[in-house]
Amino acid sequence: MSQAPLLPPLAAPRVLPELRPQPQPQPQSPPRPAAAPAPAPEPPHPPLATTASRAQRLLERAEVFLDRFPWLLPSASFLLGWVGFFLFQRGEALARGVAIIALVGWPWLLAENLLGRWVVARSKGRLSISAVRFVTQQIQQEILFFSLPFMFGATLLVPGHIVFMAFAALVALAVSLDPIYLHRIAPHAGLSSALHAYCTLIAALVVLPIVLHLPLDQALPMALGITALSLLLSLPRMLLAVSTWKLRMIGCVALVAAFGLMWGLRGLIPPAGLWVRDARIAHYVDGLEPGPSVQRMTVDTLRAQGASAFVAVRAPVGLSQAVVFEWRQHGESVDRIPALISGGREEGFRTYSRKENFPADPRGRWRVDLRTPDSQLIARMRFVVE
Repeated sequence: MSQAPLLPPLAAPRVLPELRPQPQPQPQSPPRPAAAPAPAPEPPHPPLATTASRAQRLLERAEVFLDRFPWLLPSASFLLGWVGFFLFQRGEALARGVAIIALVGWPWLLAENLLGRWVVARSKGRLSISAVRFVTQQIQQEILFFSLPFMFGATLLVPGHIVFMAFAALVALAVSLDPIYLHRIAPHAGLSSALHAYCTLIAALVVLPIVLHLPLDQALPMALGITALSLLLSLPRMLLAVSTWKLRMIGCVALVAAFGLMWGLRGLIPPAGLWVRDARIAHYVDGLEPGPSVQRMTVDTLRAQGASAFVAVRAPVGLSQAVVFEWRQHGESVDRIPALISGGREEGFRTYSRKENFPADPRGRWRVDLRTPDSQLIARMRFVVE
């Protein structure tokens, strides 16, 4: 018996989802702008570090420029010194202004040992000790090369003056050479302090008689006193540079000996500020007009006409300088005759010393030195009696 085919089961009825109203999106309000932060108050003055960094950058630029042209500052200072020297002979007021401008850095040398490291410490690393040494080196170059022409103008061809000027030229050359100055002099406490003192002495020898019109018998002791003060200011640095008390005691003794040596050799220093226009031995001087120059004479001529030592010395306006004519026979002092010169005359202040009383045997070599009361040599005249 056959069966009817089975039908597939009916699918379950599809349930539709319930229709619900969809929520409408709410309009968004625009975002509120953020409040701008209040500006920070500006400091009334730039901080010290910024100022120091600017100074450091300026010094670095100057150092790079002078490294490219190392001859520029010494040559300019040397030229300015000659300009001041010639201006001084024509117009003292203008020359004094040039000297003051050229030597404006002199006080830094007096205080560099005290203020140099303080400036570096206050800059908090923004200003290096090498920058301080660079400034000091340029000031020393300026002082030395500016002062050399004034010293040359008063130099005579005598051993003491030649040694002094040769040493001054060597010091100026050493200051101009960076390998010598930066590696040999500046790091060494004793050498750098001695160089400070020497530059101080040279500056004082030029400034005091030319700018302040001090007589040389006052200017020279004052210059040596200022130099001694410079060495005393350098004493703490020099003492801290050595490790034992024995070396420190030796240094103090050497410092005292240096003071005594400077005073004992003061006669070797050329008298800056005085320049000889004329110096001669003559038989007569008529109304401050000397006769012909005489270098040899006989004993009879000497006893009949005598001998006069005539000089014309250029000096600054307002300067009154005491001088001494020292007559020497065979190197031994025979007579000392004081005189006075005053500054301001273009051709030089004229004065003379006449001698008529001679020893019983006046034959031989004679020499007449014109000196300051501190034995600085201004002029030298020679003659021979046959």
